[in-house]
Amino acid sequence: MKKAYKGEIGYFRHERMRRSLLSFLLLLVPVIILVSSFLYFGNQKNLMTVIGLVAFIPFAMQLTTTVAVFLHKSLPDEEAAAIKEHVGSLLMAYELFVTNEKGSTMADAFAICGSSVAGLVTEKKGSPDITKTHIEKTLRANGYKVTVQFFTELKPFLKRMDDMNARAESLRESAGTFKPDERYPDYTREEMIWHLLLRLSL
Repeated sequence: MKKAYKGEIGYFRHERMRRSLLSFLLLLVPVIILVSSFLYFGNQKNLMTVIGLVAFIPFAMQLTTTVAVFLHKSLPDEEAAAIKEHVGSLLMAYELFVTNEKGSTMADAFAICGSSVAGLVTEKKGSPDITKTHIEKTLRANGYKVTVQFFTELKPFLKRMDDMNARAESLRESAGTFKPDERYPDYTREEMIWHLLLRLSL
């Protein structure tokens, strides 16, 4: 399976495999320690048993994120193909599970252009209104004033992408002046928004 990074199509499909393998390896370590200590000492009353039990903690922490990944699916091929036909000059981010302390939302895709961000949310569960506010506040706190719109169906989302492409120049002008981030001097304004969206996501 081709490796997919966060923000790319196929990310959740790849993460299911990767995190499942990592969870298995993290489970294997304490099991080996416990079995080995029992076989060597003949009982469970030894320091190695304590170490083996403590070694279950990383496994438990990893299992939590693994379960979260299995709750969401990668973008269907038909949907991905349809979106790609409308990308144009837009910067895209795919398969982002945006989380915060008040709610979370699984977004199939984000289209970024100047002062506008459009997201496709086809999954019924989630908190899109809370997530929308969270994204706008976070981006604004980092110096990027944008308007975020969520669409629950593909066709309206594609229509919005076409509109953003048609108005790309004015949307970028309305975003105002851009001062590069010292940590990412080569990033454009839209690439910084893309980067922050990824940081807000699982």
